[in-house]
Amino acid sequence: MSISASDIPNVSALQAIGDRRSIRYFDPERKLEDWKLQTILQAGRLASCQGNINATEAIVVDKDTCDLWDEVEECVSGFNVQIINQSSHLVFWLTNINAWYGRANDGLSTLAMSGALTKFHGWNYEFSMTQTIPRLMSFPTERTEGLLRFESGQAVGSATVAASALGVGSILIAFGRKPGGIEKAFGLPPNLKLTWGHALGYPLEDGKAGGQRVRLKFEKLFHKDEYGTPFMPDPAVDAALREVGMIQEQAPTPGRFEEIDALASKFSRDPGVVSWPEREINRLINDDDWDFGPNIKARAQQLIDEGGLPDYPEEMKETFRKLMEERGLDVKKYLGE
Repeated sequence: MSISASDIPNVSALQAIGDRRSIRYFDPERKLEDWKLQTILQAGRLASCQGNINATEAIVVDKDTCDLWDEVEECVSGFNVQIINQSSHLVFWLTNINAWYGRANDGLSTLAMSGALTKFHGWNYEFSMTQTIPRLMSFPTERTEGLLRFESGQAVGSATVAASALGVGSILIAFGRKPGGIEKAFGLPPNLKLTWGHALGYPLEDGKAGGQRVRLKFEKLFHKDEYGTPFMPDPAVDAALREVGMIQEQAPTPGRFEEIDALASKFSRDPGVVSWPEREINRLINDDDWDFGPNIKARAQQLIDEGGLPDYPEEMKETFRKLMEERGLDVKKYLGE
């Protein structure tokens, strides 16, 4: 299929970020066009990568043509089987650890020829060859793997935003039910590490997926000049971001739960969503760290008013407490004690 620039949606980056959702209901009857797949992969390829070593690779899988689909399906959690089987394609994002050691020299050379590495910042050939590159190539694999997986994360982030701009739904899925299963299925060498599975397709649910997900408050996540000093957001900036579509109405928007039940009925699945105990809902909704808007507060109150919520699993309290204390977390805050 040939396309022209006029076929590609002209969506601003901020709007695409605002529109992005994790889509969990795909239309199994619609196949993603090759040009959109290519565009999404290009977004990943063009993402920032340290030293221009290009450590992120991917395998694009179509369940209708991939002979390994049964093995792939065995590696995903039961919660995600329906998702991958309704999706159009899966992208397995890989991190090539050897890229750090094999391309450090070439990557920096390409940056120099591109005008990115200059004497202005202290670069010179002798120091690079005798100090910088040998030092980089001497890093232990454990260190480089962490650095390069972050790089792959940037590539995947760019790909998800590109998908959003194209009207394509996507969701990132961990394939950890069978550790090493994907690498084994595809016969990958030890230097290629699976980072994320990425399901793509056309949303069967509304593209807004019930509204923008709740996040922690801006000032709880970002700090100014030192850790613990909140970086306070400017309300005027937030208002402008709402106007351009980056900040959108928070979930759950009206009709969301009816939509979920209709989709469940369509595919003969169980309707409804999981609910937490009343005590937990009350604790969470009063947690000042979260940026809870009116929609989710109303939903919380509706659940409490309707009743029939589960009991708190007291037998798990000691397990939760132990895990939190090992990490220095405030047990009283998270367990409501």
